[in-house]
This record gives sequence, structure tokens and C-alpha cells, in this order.
Amino acid sequence: MFHGFIMKKFLILFILLFCNTCIVRAIESPDIRVLVMENLDNIVVSASGHYRIIDQKAKATIFEGDALHKSRVLSRGNFIYIGKRFFRGNRIRIDSSQDITIYLDNGERKRYRGAVDIIIKDKIKFNLVNHLDLETYIKGVLYHEVTDRWPMDAMKAQAVAARSYAVYQAHENVKQDYDVKTDIYSQVYGGRNAERFRTSLAVDGTKGEVLTYRGSILPAYFHSNSGDHTEDAAELWNHHDLSPLRGVPDPYSRFGKNYTWKKNFKSADVQKRLNAKGYPAGPIVNIEVVERNDSGRIRKIKVIDSDGKFVLLTGKDFRDILGPNDIRSNNYDIVMQGFYFDVVGKGWGHGVGMSQWGAYEMAKEGFDYKKILELYYPGADLEQLDKVESTEYKVESGKVTE
Repeated sequence: MFHGFIMKKFLILFILLFCNTCIVRAIESPDIRVLVMENLDNIVVSASGHYRIIDQKAKATIFEGDALHKSRVLSRGNFIYIGKRFFRGNRIRIDSSQDITIYLDNGERKRYRGAVDIIIKDKIKFNLVNHLDLETYIKGVLYHEVTDRWPMDAMKAQAVAARSYAVYQAHENVKQDYDVKTDIYSQVYGGRNAERFRTSLAVDGTKGEVLTYRGSILPAYFHSNSGDHTEDAAELWNHHDLSPLRGVPDPYSRFGKNYTWKKNFKSADVQKRLNAKGYPAGPIVNIEVVERNDSGRIRKIKVIDSDGKFVLLTGKDFRDILGPNDIRSNNYDIVMQGFYFDVVGKGWGHGVGMSQWGAYEMAKEGFDYKKILELYYPGADLEQLDKVESTEYKVESGKVTE
């Protein structure tokens, strides 16, 4: 009887401990892995303060020292060379108590907090992945997405959106080598070089806050300017129907930068670009908008050549072919001018989620960051990350700040 009582109490204790561990894992703030450089054949690195070289496969320290002075990194077969030392393995980590600095050929220095993983991709090429905590990562993002001169509430709204997107990506890419990149196709990240006093205040002022929908992390896309109406995410990516990512009217973006734009194209140049992508277009004589969606953006477009043949494309594909920096959004008109044509549009970016310039204008008018987020992500909840237990949405990754 006594033995059974002890076993029963042990079982209850085990279940409580096990369940508590599960909850902690579910709500734990993730580290973020950022692909900062790829396909390198060599790079120069240093680490200030005490550092360790860690074998990622064995999870063991294989070397440590008080400071790593400027040392060239090379990969040869299954060995990684750091200065005069070499280490067996295709995945090692430099972990420093202070900063890790990467020296570029143009004299620029990139400083990163946390650790840097060196991952061999083939015999002589390798990638660098910065591994750091979530809040520090957001501090390295914010200045490149909005400047430190913006109103505080606009910066806070951006911090929440960037944090939500990063957490979502960390869970989606758990089996990959990295969660996010450093460019507009993910979130622009500049490491410690990008940290500023006011943007860091905005991150600290929203620490741990994320957007959720029905209890799950929301992939909070954002862009430069909506052109007065945001876009439905369903127009660009396949995912569950998430109402916070549906398009909404956005009068505030009308006053922001990049609201209107114009670009001139030679018809012959566009023909070459189409041909290079496998579209059999002859000399172009006309381009027609076939269909627009509810936000006014182009869903389908027809390119007609001199033989009367035509190529039918989605607005997204046409924009990708001509270049997203030239055709800044899918909301535009085309004016044919003979051997060339003008594209006259409004807005910049894919249009899904928060308009950064709209957020700027709202903050100028006195709206706080919670009201800004309510407009651009209608129906989403603002919660502390440690209260969230699910990241089950399956949203195809898209361009966030293009």
C-alpha cells in the first residue's frame, strides 16, 4: 500500500513537471538565426572578450580564448580554418562574451551580438548565420525599417510587427539552417551597427509583445506605402483565411512618401525581359490591364505584340519581371507612347499588412501604436509572447518590406 502511494505521488509529480516543461517550451522566446552572408570562400573575423569555438554537431566547446584577433576563415573539405587553427566538421560556432566583427573587402565592418555559425555548403563555400536572442535581433532590424527620427508610436508599431513576423518564421523554419535573411525579402537587419537609442527604446517599450489571431502567432507582413488601400494576403500567398491580413482602406498613406510614382520603359527592353523568362512575345504594341482586385491592384495583365498574339500574366509576375524597384506596387495604369510606355502608380511594396508611412502619419496625428496595429491588422490581438502557445498557421513566406 505504502509503495503504491509513493509511486502514485511520483507519477503525479512527473506529469506536473513534464507538462510544465511542455508549457515552457511552447511559450519560450526563440533565438533568431539570421543568414547574414552566404556562399563565401573566405572572410576575416574577430571577437572581443572571451570567446569559444563550439562544434555544433557534438554541442561541445573545442577551443576557447580571451580574444580572437583578426583571423581569416576558410573551409576546405570537412575542415574549417580560423587563422592558424583548423577544426574538423562542417558546422561550428563562434560564441563571444561581447561582439563578433566581420571585415568586408571594401573596408566596412559588420558587428554582431550573440554567436556566428559557420556552415559549410560545399568544399570551399560557407554561410555565416548570426544566432541571437529575439529582442536584440529586433533592435538590429528597426533602424533599417524605420528611422530613429520617426514618432515613437510608429516605431513601436513596427517593433511589434517585426517581432511577430520573426517569431513566426523561427517556428516555420526550425528544420532549416536559418530563420530569416538580412534583406527586403525577409526583414532588413544590420546587427549592432544598426542599433540606435530611440529605436531601442521602442523595442524595450514593447518587449515581448506580438500579434496573434485565434491564439496563434500572426505573420505580420508590412510594406512601405499602401497607396490608400492595403492588399489581401490571399492575392499573393496561399494560406488559411486570416481576416487580419485582408485589405483595408488606408487614408493615412496618402500623405506619406512613395504614395505616387512614375516609371518609363522602352517596349523593346520589356520584350527582351519577357523573352528571357520564357514568354514568346514579339515587338510590343500594347499592354492592357485585364483585371483588378478589390484593392485596385492588377490581378491580370495582357501584353500584345505586333502579330496580334498576346501574353497573359498575373500582376505579380509582371512586376517581378520588370523589377519591384521599378514597378513599386501592383496598383498602376499604363500609358502607351509608341516605342515606350509610362507606368503611373501609387504605393510601394506588396501592400499586405501595415503601411509604414501610414503608421508614421497616424503617429503624427496622435494615434498610439495599439491603434495603428488595430487599423492594419483588424481582429488581431496584442499579447505577450509568453502567453502564446501556438504557431500553427501555414502561410507561404513572402516579401515583407519590398
